[in-house]
Amino acid sequence: MGDLYTVLWKETKEMVRDRKTLLMVILTPIITLPFMGFAVVYLPAAQEVVVSVVDEDLSEAFIGNFAISSQSISSFLRDYLRYFGFAVSDRELEVAQVVLKIPAGFVSNLTSYEHQASVVVVRKLGSPRVDQAVNYVEMLLNHVSKKVSEAKVLALGEIAGVNLRTEAILNPIATKTVVLTPAGAPAEAEESLRLQLSRVLALSLVFVTTPAASYIADSLIGEKERRTLEKLLSTPISRSSFILGKSLVASFIGLVGGVSSVVGGALLFAMPTLLYSSDVIRYVSPEVLASLFFSSYISILTSLSISLPVVLRSPSIRAASISSASIIGVASVVYLASLFINLDELKMPLAMVLAVPYASLASAIIRVSLGESLRAAGYLLYSLAFSISLILISTKLLDPERMISSRP
Repeated sequence: MGDLYTVLWKETKEMVRDRKTLLMVILTPIITLPFMGFAVVYLPAAQEVVVSVVDEDLSEAFIGNFAISSQSISSFLRDYLRYFGFAVSDRELEVAQVVLKIPAGFVSNLTSYEHQASVVVVRKLGSPRVDQAVNYVEMLLNHVSKKVSEAKVLALGEIAGVNLRTEAILNPIATKTVVLTPAGAPAEAEESLRLQLSRVLALSLVFVTTPAASYIADSLIGEKERRTLEKLLSTPISRSSFILGKSLVASFIGLVGGVSSVVGGALLFAMPTLLYSSDVIRYVSPEVLASLFFSSYISILTSLSISLPVVLRSPSIRAASISSASIIGVASVVYLASLFINLDELKMPLAMVLAVPYASLASAIIRVSLGESLRAAGYLLYSLAFSISLILISTKLLDPERMISSRP
């Protein structure tokens, strides 16, 4: 224990002196996560997309007592597109990314029982915001189409002297969707939103995994390049104390990173509240934030444990850093995949991805949001056991002569 204490004391002093690294560990999640919320919530809406709604018909007709004019339809479209945050014009502008033309004869065909009215929508290839504008245009046109269909049904009913319900003719099948939790209980809207937010939290783990891998590379190989490794290994300190001491101090970064992730996650969900007065943060339960803390810590510990065997066999910081970056790359891919799918619901052989601790950590956050805390605890314990086991194995991989004699 004396050897381990000596290494812990030395490494802790060096870590405290390295204020820049500690500051980056603390600030990275706190800055990155709110910026992610800013980019996802605010920036897409801030991009200006110009939509031209051009009325080339300028006519009016009736279906029974129901008046329909191209002017009222185009005005309806423009008003709602402005409401959705788009720049709207009644002329065909060259800068317009979306152009909707209401051609001549449109109202005549729309009120006819024999012909189908048509419009022309022209869009330029661009950003998802342009696609969103087209989707809104189609949604509004569908609303107009439904209202006209209802008017025609009522008019035909009056002619036939039959009392009709428009829903019975236009929508003969009514669909009611019931959302259930994994336990089979009815799910409320906030639970669905919490799940989506938890997926973002799982993705955010990638921002806290990098420092530990970089720190352990510098801590071990850096001793060699600073020419302090030979003196350190010539002391009576055992190999296991040497590795464990450095690993324990490096894992302290995980504790700091875990706290910073919780703060950053809370700020992430406070962003819609600040920008749009939408109280999203109330949907994030304490259990989800707790799982984020433990997942962040274990994710850093996992990166540390996977990096150790590679770093111990690397001749230089550059080689160790490249190897560590590859590990972080794998973590990034796994965390990104968790944004779209439940990794723990894949079929074999794809289900073997859960053997990768990063997949289990992402699944833990998602399972907590679904109310499956025991299952989430199992994923956390597995990842923790994997990391500790690999660190213990790494204590046997240290070859002092090879580390000292290998070229930087």
